[in-house]
Amino acid sequence: MKKERKMFSAYTIVFIFLVITGALTWIVPQSVVVSNNGVKEVIYNAIVNDAGEVVKGLGRQPAGIWNILMAPIQGFEKSSSVSIAILMAGAFLGLINSVGAMDAGIGALLKKYTGTTLIAILMFVFAVFGSVFGFWEEIPAFSIVIVPLFVLAGYDVITGLAVLTVGATAGNMASVVNPFSTGAAIGAIGNPELSLGSGMVLRLILFVLLYAIGLFFTVKYANEVKKNKEKSLVADVDVKTMTHKQGHLPELTKKRFWSIMVLIGIIVLLILGYMPWYEIKFADGSNFQDIINAPIYLLAKIPLLGDVLGAKYITPLGDWYFGEFSFVFFLGSILIGFINKIPEDKFVKEFASGAKDLLGVVLVLAIANGISVLMGSKTSGMSVTFVYWIQSALQGIPAWAFSVATILAYVGIGCFLQSTSGVAGITMPILGAVAMALFQNSNVGVIGGQIMLISAFTLGINFMSGIYPSATTMGTLELFNVPYDRYLKFVLKIFITMLAAGCILISVSQFLGLI
Repeated sequence: MKKERKMFSAYTIVFIFLVITGALTWIVPQSVVVSNNGVKEVIYNAIVNDAGEVVKGLGRQPAGIWNILMAPIQGFEKSSSVSIAILMAGAFLGLINSVGAMDAGIGALLKKYTGTTLIAILMFVFAVFGSVFGFWEEIPAFSIVIVPLFVLAGYDVITGLAVLTVGATAGNMASVVNPFSTGAAIGAIGNPELSLGSGMVLRLILFVLLYAIGLFFTVKYANEVKKNKEKSLVADVDVKTMTHKQGHLPELTKKRFWSIMVLIGIIVLLILGYMPWYEIKFADGSNFQDIINAPIYLLAKIPLLGDVLGAKYITPLGDWYFGEFSFVFFLGSILIGFINKIPEDKFVKEFASGAKDLLGVVLVLAIANGISVLMGSKTSGMSVTFVYWIQSALQGIPAWAFSVATILAYVGIGCFLQSTSGVAGITMPILGAVAMALFQNSNVGVIGGQIMLISAFTLGINFMSGIYPSATTMGTLELFNVPYDRYLKFVLKIFITMLAAGCILISVSQFLGLI
């Protein structure tokens, strides 16, 4: 019997790229970026010695086994701020799921709303989940409850699946504050002037656009099926509706309600914290950041209370980074514990278990960042050489063409590697530097170019995640006996429309003042 070949895990694929990068150091020389009278210049095939001097002709610096195996460890150190943000988000999700708050919230919506309203609300919820913490692997568990209810309401299995998959994909493609894609990309680029707030307005508009497109197609199909069951894409398929095994969601108690309020509060705080309020300027020279932070400044002046809260140390809204992301999820975890009166031993167990669930993402991120360690920095290393070559080939390319090219590139990369954090770690050090080199002297600017790159990345890679026959997708389809080709027939036109619309928005973002 022929042994079935299995696909390599994300760890192995990223490690293979790490080894390939190490091998390239034996062939590709390092280069250095120097500044002459304010003008940056690349010195090809050169290194910077311990004395800080540029030495030409010694660019080839082979990496040995020590360097290759040490790289992921150094990569972990490099990505520590993103890693702790991911672990804190995981710990919070573990706790809020352990008390059944999210399930109860979905159950309450299912009881209160019906028809188009229910589709719109649930799709929005799952889109927000995708945009905030990369909702996807959770789809099979939710589908057992969501899909049968839509079937009982007169729709079909595809409608229930669409609410989950189309909603989540819209959110993932926008990734407003998603630490696994947007956060990982920002960390991998390594530009201290970039934060999760950079390009947030663009990503919020992208979110609304993609959600609206997904909702339009889903509602249109759902209404057609409800009127005529023959219009269903699985009308001739013996699907499993699971109505006889319909899961029961927990009751929305007062404790679960306030737990959901904590989650909503976290989402609001993240948007407030990362929104670039300083961009809203007034005629007197002040900006909106001073106004929105006024309560914090006032709190800091209150004797004793301000000191107890540490108000004078609170990072102003608009200036948040990964530390603040970790803080709000950590604070949220503590609040969940108090609200639900979780015993200390159970709290620690669920907190650690939630963080452990995302440890794999952190390890992939560490290996991927090890690649950037071997590649070098934005001012010296093999990365500068690649940037020099790519920049020479793309010199004068307009920003819209750069956006389209990178989106298509990430769609292609998504065929081989589904880990968003892994792809970010592999590609962002190079492409982030390319964006800097291409746009530093243009109207787009370095930050603008890198913002476009990040949105191109989340759009392209998550488009592919929506259609890729992953374990999550295939497992969910298997639950309801829905053929993969029928699923593709439904989602492909929606996701391609979303991809095209997102591509257009990112391409013209410079003209709309979004970057």
